[in-house]
Amino acid sequence: MEWKKRKIEDVPFQEIREIEKYGSYYSESRLWKKIKRIAKRVGGTVLKPALLLYYLLQDEKVPVHHKAYTVGALGYFIMPFDLIPDHLLPVIGFADDVALMAFVLKLVEDSITPEIEARATEKLNSILHTNVI
Repeated sequence: MEWKKRKIEDVPFQEIREIEKYGSYYSESRLWKKIKRIAKRVGGTVLKPALLLYYLLQDEKVPVHHKAYTVGALGYFIMPFDLIPDHLLPVIGFADDVALMAFVLKLVEDSITPEIEARATEKLNSILHTNVI
């Protein structure tokens, strides 16, 4: 089954556990530090998924299991070591981060409201155009 067509119920338990284990690397302050550090180099392709996940995490209506996947994906994004080093290959180095975030966004797409989308877009524009985080 192609991952884009998966529903959360179709994802094998082990695959979900792998994503959730990265949650220990997540902290809001570390996320914003990383975003500030990489924003101008990587642009919206990398930042938009991270911001969508961040604002999804802030929404009290999002189910806890969706938040667990979200924390895992954000933890992977900010963890200090990576499968493809971000600092060695500036854009390509984020391919694994973007792939995991896209996978999780697909899993939790039912929780992404127009308000979450708007907040992420607004913050992305602010970061890219004014360098304000």
